[in-house]
Amino acid sequence: MTKRLLQLCRLIPPNGNGFADVGTDHGFVPVWLANHGYSGRIYAFDIAEAPLNKAISLAREHMVDDRICFSVSDGLDACPPGLVDCIMIAGLGGDAICRILDRAEWILDRGYTLILQPMTHAEVVRYWLIHNGFRITTEALVSEDRHIYQFFTARAGNCGAVSDAEYCTGIIHADHIGEDISILYSDLMHRIEQKLVGMRRADQVDSSTFRFYAGIKQELEKLSAGPFTTAAEQD
Repeated sequence: MTKRLLQLCRLIPPNGNGFADVGTDHGFVPVWLANHGYSGRIYAFDIAEAPLNKAISLAREHMVDDRICFSVSDGLDACPPGLVDCIMIAGLGGDAICRILDRAEWILDRGYTLILQPMTHAEVVRYWLIHNGFRITTEALVSEDRHIYQFFTARAGNCGAVSDAEYCTGIIHADHIGEDISILYSDLMHRIEQKLVGMRRADQVDSSTFRFYAGIKQELEKLSAGPFTTAAEQD
């Protein structure tokens, strides 16, 4: 198990009624759950048969294939809403995660824990959650193979004030201080500076968009200097 996958496993509530892994790929997380005492139902979904067959083979190797329900599914289309209380969508781009969530309107009902790990555009996913009535309850970072992965869990509720920069970095708490968050800040500031440089070179620049990204860069610079607090704590 990689560090990224182990972090995903740590975020799963141990005493849930049902867990769904969307885009299960090789099925490492469902198999880990079945091997570590999770007593609820376990569902593994993937849009293609080939990765799902690999997941089934792994489950058979570990003799837990009878504990996991495998289905070809586009997002959450095959997920039974009443039989799960935790949904994981990891390893997909942020836009793809939002499209999956948009199509499953039933998740807007209270009672579901969402575990999300976007490979790109984490800010888009946070924006979707906060503007669809979810509260981000956990933030985590993992560094692996020169990449910083962002993880968060969410449940229905009011998230409070979130700044533009925090949509990108996450709602940072004291336990995130360290090398990983420093690398994340550095990477984000580099990407935003590239956007600003490109805008400066363009023949026509939307001044409001330029001010938006310049403001995020300035806020990131303040956050990277510490202390690490949320916008709500600063008010």
